[in-house]
Amino acid sequence: MINVLAIGRNSYQNSLDLCVTSRALGASEITFIGKKDARLVNYINRMNSKWGGKFKVSFAKSCEEFLKTSDKAIKIYLTRYGTSFQEKSAMIITYKRIVLIVTDKEDVDYINKISDFKISITSQPHCRAASIAVFLHEYYKGRELAMHFENAAYKISQNGATEIKK
Repeated sequence: MINVLAIGRNSYQNSLDLCVTSRALGASEITFIGKKDARLVNYINRMNSKWGGKFKVSFAKSCEEFLKTSDKAIKIYLTRYGTSFQEKSAMIITYKRIVLIVTDKEDVDYINKISDFKISITSQPHCRAASIAVFLHEYYKGRELAMHFENAAYKISQNGATEIKK
């Protein structure tokens, strides 16, 4: 189970990008810090009903509040200032319960302190959705690309046609 913890939200579209990227590539849930955005929840619920899966969007008042409920999960902070993912990947892929932390801020002291790993996807500027995508792809070793989403009403076939189940 991988839960993404997203700290800071710039725009609805930016938050939606984090949601759909996390969902499509194998995360179970994304939690945003701050006020609930019903549009995000509704969008993902509609996506789940059409495309399958049980991906969840949730909200917490603070990092501390959220992390108290995730104390048994390994906390991985994705930042360009961390240790190279390649250096730690063999160890990281052994963990099954992960909180993957992304933030729109350059440096967050609290997150630095509580993280089990500070991982750099690349040392160059990049967006949070890209870091999530690369991490999940490496974690699942490409298997996420063939993932089956249960109860999908829509399915893209190999020839590119959309099949709609009724």
